Amino acid sequence: MRNRFKALSLAVVVGSALLVGGGPGQSQTSPELTKKVLQMERDREKEFEDYFGEDLASVSKTADETAAELERLSKETGTRSALLYVIPRKTHLHLVLIPPGGTPIVKDFYDVTDPKLFAVSRQFHKGILRMDAAQSRSSGQQLYNWIIKPYEQELAAADIDLLLFCLGDGVKDLALPALSNDGTYLIESYAMARIPAFNLIETSYKPFKTGQLLAMGASQFQDPSIPTLPGTQKEIAALSTSLKATGQGEWNVKRLENQAFTQQRINQNLAKQPFSVLHLSTHAQFRPGQVDASYIQLWDQKLKLNGVNAIDWDQSQADLIVLSACQTALGDTDAANGFAGLALKAGVPSAIGTLWSINDQSTTSLMTGFYSELPNSRTKAQALQTAQVAAIRGSNGSVAMKEPYYWAGFSLLSTPW
Repeated sequence: MRNRFKALSLAVVVGSALLVGGGPGQSQTSPELTKKVLQMERDREKEFEDYFGEDLASVSKTADETAAELERLSKETGTRSALLYVIPRKTHLHLVLIPPGGTPIVKDFYDVTDPKLFAVSRQFHKGILRMDAAQSRSSGQQLYNWIIKPYEQELAAADIDLLLFCLGDGVKDLALPALSNDGTYLIESYAMARIPAFNLIETSYKPFKTGQLLAMGASQFQDPSIPTLPGTQKEIAALSTSLKATGQGEWNVKRLENQAFTQQRINQNLAKQPFSVLHLSTHAQFRPGQVDASYIQLWDQKLKLNGVNAIDWDQSQADLIVLSACQTALGDTDAANGFAGLALKAGVPSAIGTLWSINDQSTTSLMTGFYSELPNSRTKAQALQTAQVAAIRGSNGSVAMKEPYYWAGFSLLSTPW
């Protein structure tokens, strides 16, 4: 099995060399600022190294090289991408925006201390879960004013329509799509993705095409003490039906459900053929603390994060892994790192998870909408944005889906393209 972390190291070195060789003779960004941005990337990398207890890609891509990569990707994808670091620093909020082909734009707000920021973030989260529209809108507006509003002019000038968020401790579980600005949600203006660090994601691009999907999950488990998931069977059946009816090529769906949802059967299927998407509808927990506390629940066992390579993910050649399950991205820094790290360890460029346990019916509706949009979208991030906006505006026929609780918890992690 290939080592994705080593592959990333090589890709970073080669990519940097190509950018340096083909770019301007001297850096646009000052040496001091270049050093600071590199340090931010190294800090994010160290979080993952500490969590997994292993070395990751060496961080060597400068801010100018990152900007050049974003410019290249903007041209290849037809969507303008920018990278935004949101780093709480106890006494102030530190923001850095890297636009495509530009230089970093740094803004520090000393009136936004960690206690102040975290208090509003908690109110925002509680308001969404309680479906308290007034509370979530108010706190969501405040967070927008602190994080997005300072860059409104720069984002507009660069025609940005896709935001990559690199989030620091304390804000990694923000429901970013539901940030609010004068009654409009952020997802209505931007597609988005969360990244562990720019140096830790793949930046090659190939348009997504319909293909093979391995839909896996369990509505009940061998251990009767594990709570049932009655919506799993309906979700997988709905995916199978809707994907074949997209009209954009032929989706082939292979289903592994209940007793067939085991490590052995998964590996047998991955060995037979490649899959474009791996979809898992099951319990998953990415918990703080040691990496062995996080797991994905199979029919007969917990697949722990430190043993995730027992699945031969590499054979799948998948572009996307989806965990349509309980709390796959919820929690503190370690929990958020755990889920993002799953995509890295599995060798899959992109992942989708949820910030909280979401209603079965709305999950099925949003996921089928997302998969239907994938063949028509320039990026995975755009496909998820379209599905979430459809939920907000009721175009999926469900009035209840307009509440952020039903759609704002779905998060795209790592590569958005």
